[in-house]
Amino acid sequence: MQTHNLALGPGKAVAHVLHELGISAFQRGNVEVALKFMLRACADPKAPAIWHRDHAEMLDRHGDSETAEAAARRAVRLEPDCASAWETLGTILIQRGSLEESCDCYATAVRIDPTFAHALNNLAVTLDRMGQLEAAEERYRQVLRLVPDSAEIQLNLATLLGELGRHREGIEIARKVRDRRPDMMRAHSLVTEFKRTLKRRKSFPREGKRA
Repeated sequence: MQTHNLALGPGKAVAHVLHELGISAFQRGNVEVALKFMLRACADPKAPAIWHRDHAEMLDRHGDSETAEAAARRAVRLEPDCASAWETLGTILIQRGSLEESCDCYATAVRIDPTFAHALNNLAVTLDRMGQLEAAEERYRQVLRLVPDSAEIQLNLATLLGELGRHREGIEIARKVRDRRPDMMRAHSLVTEFKRTLKRRKSFPREGKRA
């Protein structure tokens, strides 16, 4: 089994190599080695924000959300216009229960890059969780203009419409996804759920018709 020398000397070129080795190790699933490489790469005073963002993402996936948050905050301090760093920080914060700050991070990422579909979807999801349903709908529709074929985001919107009581609109979207992607069980579940809801509504007597 090949091993890597973690005692490489300082220098920009070496730091770049360490970063690349960290990415490669992480992609192969060797997380412990990846984190060692990334820690060494990010120790370089000239390490760019994107390296710290990569390190934060690795730490978060490894379950160390506290250290991941610190790395992500370092990234946005180094480069406040790095949309992906703000998106990563938002994702870490939402997992730590900081919904409002997470929402602000996603919104910042979208302001920097209005075409950042992943950040837009995450912003919509966070707004939904915060109970800001109309704002969430607006963001879902915005992201679907960028990625109109995304079944996941279409189902997110359908679910939200159900929360808003607009089940007919929701079932129409869910049916289209189900027909196009019969492998998506979530689409089948939503169609079934919306059908039951609409059936229950029909069974209720209308106002003024009660005996």
